[in-house]
Amino acid sequence: MLDIATEHDLYVLCDEIYDKIVFDSQFTGIGKVARDAPVILLNGFSKAYLMTGWRCGYIAMNSGSKKLAALREDIPKLARVRIASNLPVQMAAVQALRGPQTHIPKMVEKLRARRDYVVKRLNAMGMQCRIPRGAFYVFPKVDLGTRWKGDQEFVIDLLNSTGVLTVHGSGFGSTYGSGHFRIVYLPPEEMLERAMDKLERFMNRK
Repeated sequence: MLDIATEHDLYVLCDEIYDKIVFDSQFTGIGKVARDAPVILLNGFSKAYLMTGWRCGYIAMNSGSKKLAALREDIPKLARVRIASNLPVQMAAVQALRGPQTHIPKMVEKLRARRDYVVKRLNAMGMQCRIPRGAFYVFPKVDLGTRWKGDQEFVIDLLNSTGVLTVHGSGFGSTYGSGHFRIVYLPPEEMLERAMDKLERFMNRK
């Protein structure tokens, strides 16, 4: 992909917000293979550092790419005028990076256990659910049959009937998302167990 981008003078925007929440393998950032391609890396603090809602992130640009020179000069100007995070949040972000990082692998192990539990329960219900290799979402396929017209109707019916909130897959694009729904497995195990029990009863309902 980077070779094609370099050949055709294309920018590459890469979102690595989940770079530290990876299971079963090592994560390799695009910066290690970027060479002189015009790569713009996006990241932030909301996931690994649990700073959701603090609205703080960062952009890193490949210093080896001449094509990014103008952006490298202009984006900081824009940030100072329009989109800078407030000062206390910036100070907290620096300390998050400089401080102990031992909480991250502990969090990842908790998420791995929750992932394995949710995937096991979903597959036992007859849903096709691949094991995610990172982040904290699963994307199972549901057999809509004649019961629901689409995945959006399915998740609304699930919410109204059980109180379990999910997201319809077609909202992420109809080509790959139709007939799927997304579940977040961040909650504690007890809450996930209650949600899976409700989902199972819902699916078995005539």
